[in-house]
Amino acid sequence: MKLIIRLIIIGALTYFISPLFFWWSAMFIAFIVCYISPSSSLNAFVAGFLGVGLVWMGHAWNLDVLNESKFSTQIAEIMQVNDPILLVFATGLIGGLAGGFAALSGTSFRQLFIKPKKRSLYS
Repeated sequence: MKLIIRLIIIGALTYFISPLFFWWSAMFIAFIVCYISPSSSLNAFVAGFLGVGLVWMGHAWNLDVLNESKFSTQIAEIMQVNDPILLVFATGLIGGLAGGFAALSGTSFRQLFIKPKKRSLYS
C-alpha cells in the first residue's frame, strides 16, 4: 500500500513540478519523498523508477504525438534505430533509472540517521 501511495506522490509531483524547474528536479522529488517516508530499499527503488519513468515516458510520447513523430524519426535516423517509438521507451528507462536511484539514495540517507532497534532474544 505504501508503494502505491509513494508512487502516486512521486509521479504527481514530478508531473507538476518538473516542467517548472530543471530535469533533475524529478530526482530531487524522489529523494525527498523516500527520505520522508520509511521503506525498504527495493520498495523505494521501484516507487522512484515507476513514478519518474512513467511520467517521462508519457511526456515523451505526448511530445511525439504533438509533432507527428517528425522529430523522433529524425533522431532515430541519426542514432540508427529502426523504430522511433524506441526513443520514447529509452527516455522512460533513463528517467526511471535516475528516479529509482534517487529514491534509493533517499532511503539510504535516512537509514544513516536512524538507530536500529535492539531485538530481544525472545522476540
